[in-house]
Amino acid sequence: MKILLVQPPHWSPDGHANFDAIEAFVPAQAGDVLLLPELAGGSLPRADYLARVRDLATGTGMAVVGGSHYDGPVDGAVNRGAVFDAGGTLLAEYDKIHPYGLELGAGVVPGRPSTGFELNGRRLHVLLCADLWYSASLAGRDGLDAVLVPAFSVTRWDGPAPARELWRHMSVARAYEFMTYVAVSDWHHETTYHGHPCAGATGFANPCPESRAGFFTGPGDAPVSTHDLDFDRLDAFRRDREDRGFK
Repeated sequence: MKILLVQPPHWSPDGHANFDAIEAFVPAQAGDVLLLPELAGGSLPRADYLARVRDLATGTGMAVVGGSHYDGPVDGAVNRGAVFDAGGTLLAEYDKIHPYGLELGAGVVPGRPSTGFELNGRRLHVLLCADLWYSASLAGRDGLDAVLVPAFSVTRWDGPAPARELWRHMSVARAYEFMTYVAVSDWHHETTYHGHPCAGATGFANPCPESRAGFFTGPGDAPVSTHDLDFDRLDAFRRDREDRGFK
């Protein structure tokens, strides 16, 4: 299974503008799953957001994890997203459980935990941005094959490097602890959110790489990067861990 991580160069509060830009640079039928960053849908009404994610899925011929949008009134909105398969069927909806930073002051409220979804016989789970930083988000979810993280890594550091490094370490830690792939789609580090810079934490964490350089792979400056979800290798890694007493 191939997953495409999207790292758009700019964010707009207009969700339609973001989806228009993404549609312009994402190749059709280039993989199995397309992962968008957090707030790709801005504050689009729920019906408009769902329509844009569905259209992107059917247009590209890939399952699309549609980042998120703010669903609801300004004071009391939930940061929420959806997954559609290539045929336009809704596979899952998911919420952000831990609103972070500027969201708290803006009245964004916690959502509800989601159950994840299956694709081609594999179990995938979505965690919105800061939810990855809480290990309880994955506790009790044995056998997850991939954790997909739409992010908008707003940082208070002077530059993107410190926060980006923390995101990389956290992604690898989660991948190794839970024996799963972790894929993060974030905005480019030159993007800002209401004047606050983004770290640009897009990348792919692999708990069983062929070399020590492969625990985390970043995208460079490319707006789209492709990564292999080698489930045969992951299954072998899990068996080896169990044989050595990691249960």
